[in-house]
Amino acid sequence: MLEGGFPMFFLLALGGAALVAAVRFARAPSRRRLRVTTGLGFATGFTTLTATCADFAAVGHHAPEYLKLHPEQSGTQVLLQGMAESMSPGILGFTILSLVALISVLGVARDPNV
Repeated sequence: MLEGGFPMFFLLALGGAALVAAVRFARAPSRRRLRVTTGLGFATGFTTLTATCADFAAVGHHAPEYLKLHPEQSGTQVLLQGMAESMSPGILGFTILSLVALISVLGVARDPNV
């Protein structure tokens, strides 16, 4: 959570809403619930990409000043660490989307006509 920064809160909110929608769809499948679940899933996916881009931008912006303060580290080390931290939103967001898809399959299995 800390490595992903502020966009992670939006990701958690949308991802949580998508999970709730998926559970509701799995319990009582309907076209309306499927559309809501799909829409929240797309919002979660786009928020995941946005948060990842924001993190990469932060690394690019702050890496030069970090290197000035820590001359013992190489640029490669700083960039690799920054890239690793920038993947946090992707790990969380795509894990949530995988769970949403898995739960949604239960609804489709219950009523394949939706």
